[in-house]
Amino acid sequence: MSRLPLTLQSQVPSDMQSKYGRVTGDSTGLANTFRALFANPQVASGLAGLDELVGQIGLEQRITLTVALTVAHERNSETLWGSFEPLAREAGVSGAVIDGIAAGTAPRGLLPKDGIWVHFAQEVLRDQVRDSTWQAVTHLVGDEGAVALASTACYYEMMARLNRTFALDTA
Repeated sequence: MSRLPLTLQSQVPSDMQSKYGRVTGDSTGLANTFRALFANPQVASGLAGLDELVGQIGLEQRITLTVALTVAHERNSETLWGSFEPLAREAGVSGAVIDGIAAGTAPRGLLPKDGIWVHFAQEVLRDQVRDSTWQAVTHLVGDEGAVALASTACYYEMMARLNRTFALDTA
């Protein structure tokens, strides 16, 4: 059971209504996290801005969702996994990638063009980014993309931690 009530849109200040609607929609993957966060509208508003930024930092959606699933698996977050897995399939993340992440075998067995995103996210989460991994990522997406990838992994890790703190994720 959640430690916080899931805030209803009618309880949100009028100047934050549109932001609330955007981050709590079914296609966001973090709807209940944000409903809980709106217990403190200013924190929720700031994190909603970060959520919007993650969606606009130039990564292909399939890459962003591969990173999100990797974080969900690494942090044992059933809530994030359940939210992002259908979105990942819709965005074209292959079944092999999703199954490999779920089984804990990825990036082994994946094509390099898919496995690198999983591998990089794992190294970020484990505080062990190797120079060779960094070079592979910057070769594919440049410095700007590498910053976007690292930020995306850290953002989803923060959301997984908040879910656990709020008892939204009991895994």
